[in-house]
Amino acid sequence: MAAIALHRPGLLPFLRQAFGHATDGGPLFYAWMTLLTCIALVGVNAWANQVVSGMQVTGMGDHVSWGLYISNFTFFVGVAAAAVMMVIPAYLYHDHEMHDAVIVGELLAISAIIVCLLSVTVDLGRPDRFWHMMPGIGRFNWPISLLTWDVIVLNGYLGLNAWICGYLLWSRWRGTAPSPRLYLPFVFLSIIWAVSIHTVTAFLYCGLGGRPFWNTALLAPRFLASAFVAGPALIIVVLLVLQRLGSYPFGDKPVRLLLRVVQITALINLFMLAVECFTALYAGSTHAASLRYLLFGAHGHYALVPWMWSAIALNVVAAGLFLWPGLIRRPALLATACLMTFVGIWIEKGMGLVVPGFIPSTLHEMVEYVPSLTEWKITLGIVAGGLIIYTLLLKIALPLLSGWTPGLSVGVEAMDAQHRQLFDRLNALVVAIRSGCGATELDRTMDFLDSYVREHFADEEKLLTDAGYPGLEGHRRMHAGFTAELESVRAGLASPQADRQDLAERLHLSMRDWLLRHIQVEDRAYGVFLKQRLC
Repeated sequence: MAAIALHRPGLLPFLRQAFGHATDGGPLFYAWMTLLTCIALVGVNAWANQVVSGMQVTGMGDHVSWGLYISNFTFFVGVAAAAVMMVIPAYLYHDHEMHDAVIVGELLAISAIIVCLLSVTVDLGRPDRFWHMMPGIGRFNWPISLLTWDVIVLNGYLGLNAWICGYLLWSRWRGTAPSPRLYLPFVFLSIIWAVSIHTVTAFLYCGLGGRPFWNTALLAPRFLASAFVAGPALIIVVLLVLQRLGSYPFGDKPVRLLLRVVQITALINLFMLAVECFTALYAGSTHAASLRYLLFGAHGHYALVPWMWSAIALNVVAAGLFLWPGLIRRPALLATACLMTFVGIWIEKGMGLVVPGFIPSTLHEMVEYVPSLTEWKITLGIVAGGLIIYTLLLKIALPLLSGWTPGLSVGVEAMDAQHRQLFDRLNALVVAIRSGCGATELDRTMDFLDSYVREHFADEEKLLTDAGYPGLEGHRRMHAGFTAELESVRAGLASPQADRQDLAERLHLSMRDWLLRHIQVEDRAYGVFLKQRLC
């Protein structure tokens, strides 16, 4: 009988492989990381100068005390909340195809929350005084202070996403099915929490009675609508980049679903902006002065006018492009539209929301705000730091989602070798699909699978027959189901109207899902049985 070496890998080997994946790559990866590191270091240097010299090096002052840092914070809270747009179809509607793709959105949420926390930290001016808010040391002022609510929901959301992603990736590494009770309650809680983080952030603004520009009941819905535009748009760009790089182990369904979300939310966001403008300007409400300054300037002050009209133009053009039915077939144009609306929302929800709340001041003085070079350096450094974290997290996650891990070992070296061979063929098909050559690679994959099915299934069934494995008949039925799927694809290839690229996508998804489920459950079961036979 074949040698049995079944074991479950521990945490230390997992961390070692994660570190290896995170730091290994080609010239493009190292160039990207070098660029981001340089930008981040420039930001760190600028922040150190700000700590030493004080907030006088920024454009902020007594009249405008929130600027670029808080604008960035507000925007990236929405980006973090947008992960829920992938969680809902995957878990509430049991869309199995979306399960792995959700990791991309949740890892983005982790990185975005870190960017938010760093943005608040640099806005403190004296970060050493942060201890004043620590429970038990300073005065947390919960539940009276909305700021403490924001601290709770942001850190709670970070913890939820870190646990969900960490546990799912750890389970994939070990080759075991994740226990629903250890992650599903947190998934459903994260859906509510995602809405809460942006709602509480909106309440921070509209709860300030002395700033009439923010005193609107529509602020929280506007925050959520804009979040569900910018966040999914960024995730689409990430998925398209991964697709281009050949590191994309998912089908096209996540991109199509997110595009449908953005098509609706982009229009809702524009509608809400129009409603705000009409209500304030036509009725002459108390925050009309700030809105007039933002859109048309006031008393010779026009600093934010180009920003806001640029944001409106970008969002309108992008919303029009999203409605074009052929956009999904034009990845470059789709990415351009997503980046346009991402930048547009960043301006509208950042500089277009935070700064006008202070202009004119409560004493009706016109003191404009323009970010200083120091602020730009620090902000870009923070964003670069977030991108570094997100890149490293993706480098760890994607190989675990699409490749062989020691946790998938069934304890029989001959069977493990054949499983690794099938993973290699699967990854070759993925690369071919993403480069537009899936139709060509499909023939080679089908030829390989015909040979593989005959050899591997026969070897595996003989091994189980010789060992007297009680689940042999069920195992044979599993093999027969996979063979039937191959025959279905083969029959599709025979049709003159066959979309070979679509068939390649279908084969890729069925191979990946079947292989992971089959190894994790059925093959590991016979591995345990064979090991017990030898004991």
